[in-house]
Amino acid sequence: MSAQALKPVPAYEDGTLRLADGRVTLRRPLAEDAAAVAGHMNDFDVVKNLSRAPWPYTRADAESWLAGIAAEAGPRGAYPFAIVTGGALAGVVGISTNPANPGEVELGYWLGRPFWGQGYATQAARLAVRFAFETLDLAVLEAGHFADNPASGRVLQKLGFTYAQDVARFSKARDCDVACRMMTLDRARFASRSEQGGASHGG
Repeated sequence: MSAQALKPVPAYEDGTLRLADGRVTLRRPLAEDAAAVAGHMNDFDVVKNLSRAPWPYTRADAESWLAGIAAEAGPRGAYPFAIVTGGALAGVVGISTNPANPGEVELGYWLGRPFWGQGYATQAARLAVRFAFETLDLAVLEAGHFADNPASGRVLQKLGFTYAQDVARFSKARDCDVACRMMTLDRARFASRSEQGGASHGG
């Protein structure tokens, strides 16, 4: 797979970028999101499904993460988005380079417990994937979910991701390696499914 880089997006940098689809809007995370981020992430059942989030997760962790987004200069290694519905922050979705292999770009997301099972993850992830292919001009996206979190795999399958390999990935919250199922999606497949309506269903 050829190396990919994340190109600059001025509208993201100045905070004006909005991606919307029905009930969900994506925007750049803001410092004032700290309380909502910390509130949702103070839940082990959320954090255990992420690779790099610590446990316990505190308000200071949220503030540090948000400050890092605001301070990042030059080429970004990630484009995180706040998932907003009904005026409330429901979670985060993002496109980021793989720290272990910067030539690979991944989709990742989480939702707070009150927003589970209502189709928000699928809508938000679809917007982020479209941003990756149409705005960032990426050719291929990867995504992974821990094997004990099959619901995340179902979201990815709805978008057209297919399974590639199983690997061990470290979970900071669990403090151990966890079986992780890696998936891939290329731009042509996503476009084809979108044209056919296969990626238009909630879930």
